[in-house]
Amino acid sequence: MNRSYLAGIAALVSVTAIWGSTFPLTKDLLLRLPVADLFVVRFAIAAAVLVAIRPKALVGLAGRTWLTGVALGLVYGAALVVQTFALIELPSSVSGFVTGSYLVLTPLLAWVWTRAVPERRTWLAVVLATAGMAAFTLLSGGGTGGVIEAGPVALTLLSAVLYAVHIVALGRWSTPAEAYPLSIIQILTLTVIMGVAAAPGGVALPATTGDWLGVLYLATIAGAFTFLAQTWAQAHVPPTAAAVVISAEPLWATGFAFALYDETVTWPVLVGGGCVIAAMILVAWPRREATVPDWLPEEATCPASPVPPCL
Repeated sequence: MNRSYLAGIAALVSVTAIWGSTFPLTKDLLLRLPVADLFVVRFAIAAAVLVAIRPKALVGLAGRTWLTGVALGLVYGAALVVQTFALIELPSSVSGFVTGSYLVLTPLLAWVWTRAVPERRTWLAVVLATAGMAAFTLLSGGGTGGVIEAGPVALTLLSAVLYAVHIVALGRWSTPAEAYPLSIIQILTLTVIMGVAAAPGGVALPATTGDWLGVLYLATIAGAFTFLAQTWAQAHVPPTAAAVVISAEPLWATGFAFALYDETVTWPVLVGGGCVIAAMILVAWPRREATVPDWLPEEATCPASPVPPCL
């Protein structure tokens, strides 16, 4: 049994649980704060927290580490911006399912990039998780209310491709030793992206104590911690398995909505949740024959960086 692999799975489960808890809070905050303004404040605080904990985390880093972190942050930021703009014109159910297509795209991209063929049970987990996403979104009662434009769907699909790229790249380039600085660099990159988006109208700050508490939660627990945990976890968990675990986010969101906001749990939610849980069990089940993830050669010292070693 590979303890690092199981620890990585556990870290990703905690990340998705925290992300799930942010849905109702973010929805409420967006009633009073523009999207870019909320994100820039959130990411700026998250970066400040991580730097305050380890002030020297960015000192003496190789140029390739900086460029790797910026590249990862740009990909994630682009995915977030594209998805948000498309969501304005799409029903949330359709947006959720199209975005969830990264589940299918991740193993395909990982296959092309790393030339490592996923195991049969990993493919089965992808199928189960995709079925679960479909049950959560398209069957859960969210009607489209009219004709769906092809443009927003195409943009959302583009965001799914970018999320898949981020998952595969993070698994390919992240190492446990660089998890902390890479997290900071990614968040700093996101702060710059959102700052540019919010600059024309000026950055609006939370106006009440309750809103500030909500933003602080999003910045620290759901921001700094989750970025650090995901970056560390994906140094131990292959991209496809990570994507399957991350797909449990709607399950956690539904659970929190039911527990805290008395929302009704319907049969599509139960079916979808069952599929996602089954998929997570498949990818988390210990592998007898390997002591390290089968996608990482035993003698490899670190994943390949996109930046030439001379930098």
